[in-house]
Amino acid sequence: MAAIYSLYIINKSEGLIFYKDYGSKGRMDTNDSLRVASLWHSMHAISQQLSPINGCSGIELLEADTFDLHCFQSL
Repeated sequence: MAAIYSLYIINKSEGLIFYKDYGSKGRMDTNDSLRVASLWHSMHAISQQLSPINGCSGIELLEADTFDLHCFQSL
């Protein structure tokens, strides 16, 4: 069963507009949260531009050993 450790909401200009930490394990400070949000948004945007497939929506999932990073886009 997957657990949600944190939630980031980022606007199109890479600004972090909401952050919520749901667990005490591995809690980050505000600056680290801003860096992660900015880095993830940048990787997602660059992957859209570099994709050889027209209309690609970019990286949707990044799987690591200890966590998964998901990207959900609103309309």
